Amino acid sequence: MNYVSLVKRGRLIVAIVGLLCVALAGALVWRTAAIRRSHASESQRKYNARVRDGVGSEVQFADSGDEGNCRASADSVSHFIFKRSGAILHGKTKTRLARMEASTLAGNNRRISLDQLSEVLAQTAIERISKLSDSDINHASESLRGFDAPDLPDSFRRGRNTVKLRASKGSSLTPEQFVAQAKAIRSADDASKNIFQAAAKTAIVDELGKRSRSLGDAVPERFGSSGGLTPIQVVLLAYSIVADDPLTDSEANSQNHMVEVRDGMTRITGQTYASPDGHLAYGNNGYLFSTPLDLAFDDETVNLLLDHIAERSANQ
Repeated sequence: MNYVSLVKRGRLIVAIVGLLCVALAGALVWRTAAIRRSHASESQRKYNARVRDGVGSEVQFADSGDEGNCRASADSVSHFIFKRSGAILHGKTKTRLARMEASTLAGNNRRISLDQLSEVLAQTAIERISKLSDSDINHASESLRGFDAPDLPDSFRRGRNTVKLRASKGSSLTPEQFVAQAKAIRSADDASKNIFQAAAKTAIVDELGKRSRSLGDAVPERFGSSGGLTPIQVVLLAYSIVADDPLTDSEANSQNHMVEVRDGMTRITGQTYASPDGHLAYGNNGYLFSTPLDLAFDDETVNLLLDHIAERSANQ
C-alpha cells in the first residue's frame, strides 16, 4: 500500500463522517496590487460580519464555570446546530457537554489544542466507521451525492452521479467506488486502521487550522485565544468541519442566503433552480451542502468525541 493510496483513503475517512471543509475565501485577480488588497480587505470584512451574525450572535458562551450558564451555552449550541442542519444533541449529551465545559472553565481540566483536536477527530472517525453497517454506508454515499428535490432541474440532478467529498470541488468518485472503499476501511485490520488514522489526521490538520483562524479573525473574543479550546468550542469546530458549515449568518439570513443561491443558479443557468423552502442549509440533503450528519454527528459520535476530549484534558 503506497503513500498516495493512504492519503486518498485518509481523505475518504474524513469524507465518510463529513469531515469536509470548503475553502472560506479566495483572492480575485485585479490589475493592480493596491486594488487587489482593497478588495480582499472588503471581502474579509463582509465575511467576518457574516460569521459574527451567525455563531457570534446566535451562540451563548459561558465565561465562568457556573454549571447553569454552561448548560445554557450547551443548549444554545444544540439549537444553533439543529436549526441549520437538523442534527440533534439530546439531553444526556448536552448535560455531559455542559459539565465538561464547566469543569474546563473552572480550571479543573485542560483545554484542547488544535493538534489534539485533529487527533481526536481522526480517532473518532475510524471508530465510527468501524461500526457502520452496509445500510449506513449506502446512506452516507447517497447523502454525499448532494442536494436533491422533486423540482431540481435534470442538469443539476445529473451532477449527483458522483460523491462530493468537498463542497467547493467536484469529484470523479462514483457512489459504487465510495461504498467499496468505505467497506474496505471498515474491515481493515488494526494496523491498517492506525495507518488510516494517521492519514486522516493529515487531511484534517490543514482544514482545521483554516477554520479556526477564520473564526478567530471574525469572533476573536470567543475563538481568538491561543490557550486552547473548551469542549463547547471543540464541538462547534467539529460540527463546522463535519457539516462543511462556516457558521455564517443568523437563522433568518441563512434562509435569505439560500434564496440568493436559488436566484443566482436560476440566473446563471436559465433554469429555475429548486426552492429552498422546507430545506435546511446543511446536514443530510442540505441545500448548500449535504453530509450524513445523522451518522457523523449523532449522539453516539459526539459522545465518542467527548470521550477522547476527556482523555486528553484530564489534569495529571
